[in-house]
Amino acid sequence: MTTQRPDLLMRSVGGFGVAWGAVLLAGVGRFRRVVQDRPPSRGEMFAVRVLGARHLAQGTAEAIAPRRGRRLWPFVDLTHAASMVALAAVDPDRRRPALVSAGVAALGAAAVGHARRLDDRSS
Repeated sequence: MTTQRPDLLMRSVGGFGVAWGAVLLAGVGRFRRVVQDRPPSRGEMFAVRVLGARHLAQGTAEAIAPRRGRRLWPFVDLTHAASMVALAAVDPDRRRPALVSAGVAALGAAAVGHARRLDDRSS
C-alpha cells in the first residue's frame, strides 16, 4: 500500500475539521439552538468559538501537512472528548452539546488512528 491512502484520509479528516470549526465559529448561536433548544449564554458562545478555532486550526494543519502531528492529534481529540464526557456527566443542561462535541472529537481521533495504522502497514 502506498502512503497516498493514509495521507488522503488525513487530508479528509482535516477538511472535516476545517468545516466543523467554521460551522462552530460562524453559527454558534444557531448550532446551539439546534442541539439544545435554547440560545447560548455568553460564556457558552465563547467556549464554542474557542472549540471552533481549535477544530479549524487542527484541521488546517492536518490537511496541509498530513504526516506532521499524526501522533499528537489523536491525543488532542481524545482529551477533548474526555473533557466533554466529564462535562456531560456533571452538567445536565449542557449534556447534549457536550456529547455531540465528544462524538465529533472521538471520530476524529479514530480516523487519525486508522490513518496511522495504514501508514505503519505500508512502511
